[in-house]
Amino acid sequence: MKSRKVLVYIVLLIVAAGALLLWWQVMDPRGQPVAGVLDGPTLVLRDRDLERVDSAPEQTHLAREGQLRLSVLPDQPPPTPAERGVRVIVSADRAATLNDHPVVVEIRYGLSRSNPASGLAVSLQGIGPAHWVSEPLTADAATVRFELPEQSSIYAIGLRALSDKPGRAGVVTINEIRITPLEDAD
Repeated sequence: MKSRKVLVYIVLLIVAAGALLLWWQVMDPRGQPVAGVLDGPTLVLRDRDLERVDSAPEQTHLAREGQLRLSVLPDQPPPTPAERGVRVIVSADRAATLNDHPVVVEIRYGLSRSNPASGLAVSLQGIGPAHWVSEPLTADAATVRFELPEQSSIYAIGLRALSDKPGRAGVVTINEIRITPLEDAD
């Protein structure tokens, strides 16, 4: 009788592990590559693309209803080249259009009324260290523009909310990301 109970528990454990693995492989969208849509040469990431992000230890995020809400932890310094931030992983064919070109990234955003982020940092994630570019965020603007240097073997765009208020988190909601490769100026 006792061995039958043990056998039932083992079968239940295997079924539960299989269900978790299936959810993780098939249904969990976090960290899966997104294709976005092309608007001419511009790669546009919005809606479900913003719900498939890969998390970062230095900030929290909430991705739902086509928006990405970033909240940097209190007293976090600006990102270093070794940090990755919250990443939107881009499909290989879309990333190929961005490789080895400087890009302009435009982000449509909204700020939290109670605890707004003071800035946003963005980087292209590829073979080399991340080159983070930071810009301030204001309540009277809805879009912020970044000019990023070229990067090789791009696979993601990194995002990081910034807060200049000691001891306080900063929150920003991202609604759309537009990435436009620039022709090399030779």
